[in-house]
Amino acid sequence: MSEKKPFERLPKDVTPTNYKLQLQPDLEKFTFDGSVDITVQVQYATSQITTNSVDIKISKAVFKSGGKDIESSEITFKPEDEKVTLTFASELPVGEGHLCLEFTGELNDKMKGFYRSNYTTPSGEKRVCAVTQFEATDARRAFPCWDEPAVKATFDVTLVVPKDRVALSNMNVTSDNASPDNADLRVVTFAQTPIMSTYLLAFIVGEFDYVEGKSSDGVLVRVYTPLGRKEQGDFALEVAVKTLPFYKDYFNIGFPLPKIDLIAIPDFAAGAMENWGLVTYRETALLVDPKNSSSASKQWVALVVGHELAHQWFGNLVTMEWWTHLWLNEGFASWIEYLCVDHCFPEYDIWTQFLTTDYTRALGLDALSTSHPIEVPVGHPDEVDEIFDLISYCKGSSVIRMLHDFIGDAAFRKGMNAYLTKHKYKNTQTEDLWRALGEASGKPIEEIMSSWTKQMGFPVIKVSAAAQEGNSRKITIEQAKFCADGPISGESPQWMVPVSIATSAKPNEAASKVVLDKPSLTVTLDVEPNQWVKVNPGTMGFYRVQYSPEMLEALLPGIRSQELAPRDRLGIESDLFALAKAGQASTVDVLKVIEAFVNEKNYTVWTEISTNLYTLGNLLSNTESKDLFKAFATKLFTQVYEHVSWNPKEGEDHLTALLRGLVVRVMGKNGHPHAVEEARKRFKAHCSGGEKIHADLRAPVYVTVLANGNEETFEEMLKYFRTQELHEEKERVLRSLGSIKDPALIQRVLEFSLTDEVRSQDTVFVIGGVTGHKEGKELAWKFVQDKWSSLHERYSGGFLLSRLVQTTTEGFVTEEKALEVEAFFKEHKAPAAERTIKQSLENIRLNKTWLARDAASIHQWLKTKAE
Repeated sequence: MSEKKPFERLPKDVTPTNYKLQLQPDLEKFTFDGSVDITVQVQYATSQITTNSVDIKISKAVFKSGGKDIESSEITFKPEDEKVTLTFASELPVGEGHLCLEFTGELNDKMKGFYRSNYTTPSGEKRVCAVTQFEATDARRAFPCWDEPAVKATFDVTLVVPKDRVALSNMNVTSDNASPDNADLRVVTFAQTPIMSTYLLAFIVGEFDYVEGKSSDGVLVRVYTPLGRKEQGDFALEVAVKTLPFYKDYFNIGFPLPKIDLIAIPDFAAGAMENWGLVTYRETALLVDPKNSSSASKQWVALVVGHELAHQWFGNLVTMEWWTHLWLNEGFASWIEYLCVDHCFPEYDIWTQFLTTDYTRALGLDALSTSHPIEVPVGHPDEVDEIFDLISYCKGSSVIRMLHDFIGDAAFRKGMNAYLTKHKYKNTQTEDLWRALGEASGKPIEEIMSSWTKQMGFPVIKVSAAAQEGNSRKITIEQAKFCADGPISGESPQWMVPVSIATSAKPNEAASKVVLDKPSLTVTLDVEPNQWVKVNPGTMGFYRVQYSPEMLEALLPGIRSQELAPRDRLGIESDLFALAKAGQASTVDVLKVIEAFVNEKNYTVWTEISTNLYTLGNLLSNTESKDLFKAFATKLFTQVYEHVSWNPKEGEDHLTALLRGLVVRVMGKNGHPHAVEEARKRFKAHCSGGEKIHADLRAPVYVTVLANGNEETFEEMLKYFRTQELHEEKERVLRSLGSIKDPALIQRVLEFSLTDEVRSQDTVFVIGGVTGHKEGKELAWKFVQDKWSSLHERYSGGFLLSRLVQTTTEGFVTEEKALEVEAFFKEHKAPAAERTIKQSLENIRLNKTWLARDAASIHQWLKTKAE
């Protein structure tokens, strides 16, 4: 990484204990007026106070103590440090005092701080609401404050708002009166918050409907929706009302606030934000339309609601001391959201889906030499956004899943309760959690887990068997760092690896459990001569497994017969594909193993296979194998395509609905004649007032008709987009538009992404949608270069910039492209995406090596399949 910016935390000579904050947003001028009375403790005599402040004009600063007012003599802003220093005419007395500030700020359009979001009323009028997004470091854009997670205080919020608007904050309303100064305004005061970090504060002023319920433990839950659409809040309400008692029971600690609101925000950069008592969401992460939402959307809403409500305890009640420990918040919530959804909706089989949504994605990124450890020392705020990534969320959740499996649920719950009870309303570091779980389980948790959080990467476990002796077999397991570019050279770092081993006698139970804490270990198993041995049953451990050829061969019949459980079938294929990509196995051998999945019916297993085939298709998209590979993929999916067919059956389960959508999309993108014809027929009826396409099939149909369409199809899709109100439906179209193949139309999609018709939060997904085929890749990358200054200005410092860089660069496969990307970002600095740029360059060069190594053998093999 380039040199880090110098950074110092705020001085500790003056610290806040309470903020009395009043804000008055002007929804027409896009500004706000504010005043704050901060109760502070002056620890030792000083004449200066330094706090965080960005884009705020402080017009008055007075320090009050012991009946005296000390006026500020100078106010000095340091924009690059996001700080303001207030200098006073005389020394401030030690002890309690009050810092009273008056200030103004801008309701910006950057989706951070106190910002404006646009919406249209049911009558068609365009209006603006004022909303907040403070994590990681943007409370300082709303009011001057000690904007660091460890500087906790209580907050008394008052909002002065137009009389016909809803005003919300973290706590319940204690008074709501007409303004004495202006009959058109109301003054709304909220109860004092518990002691909490600034990044969890929130306030919202706008027009909303709501549905409400009470959880079994008496918490008032409201889901706020756009006007006229309150039925779209019912599903999230159902989930929230089930979830709060689940967490209360799991942690053995009640929800500490009297109410919780969940609210859909029209313009929102992330998926959601866990503000204590007032959780904000993208519309697509909260709203479910009973007629028009897909099964996948409902599942997404359930997971996001589960994630944000987990934070109310883990993150809000107990908070990380500094952003270095961000992963604790996000990794934990990303794990327990699955536990919660599994409790609420066992029919989702959500823990199997975890493997493709979190686990394999984290392994993919963490194999790169440009990955980073879970715990990253963070200084300057610029560095924080970059660790809101797959390592913090997905590797974090995967190692917690491994740990939970290792110590068992009872010990895990006991440790969690001890941790939350000991540290409530305070701040912690990663070691505090390990200590609590170690004491609860009697195992060396800190020693084991430090090897997973303090060093990047993970091991590949190599497995071999000695000759059978009667009914026993010696299995040797060895560990070495798994590297995306092939076997590690030199000495490998070591992990303390919890390894389970199962046999075909009891495929879902561990016959042996060991902690591999050295380079290799030999285990003796009771196993009959004809039985297979499988390492990592349930794919629980965060590592790859490389079997000797004979051991792998013995597992393949279990894939064909499905004697192996879905998570094990998926794990074998995923590990083998990663090994081939890294040059440690033959890609042709992987394709042969993939053929064994022809009878597969499991949605998640097919998701993993289709992701890997997409990767391989991208690699071969400029080669003579392109069409042969398409034919191979189509043939592989034909049996499952015929099995799920197009029409949902009465009473079919959630996973079949998801499988149908996946299979139709794959067949449609590959130009399968029946899929294309059926998609066209259904799209035509859907748009002309005939039979509506089932919500689960809409995205696959849109992708199919566009991928096989022309200008007329494109115009029809845009026309349809413009008539839709549901954001989920608009987003389905936006994400599909890039499937069109005509270069002139691709260019139109790219230009369209920056128009007012596409919300800023969605632009990146529209551009990314174009990169799914070779025609679009080049054009998207050129577009990003041409429009870089406006895109950088729009997303600077946010994770959407990293997402944009990643989607438009990492799919290239030549050195020429790598040099082009490198040269561009040398000229155009993007500090918040710096790590992402390095990862993209590494991925391009890995693709190039992989193609050079395996293209010829893949082509030969695909030719034999076509004969």
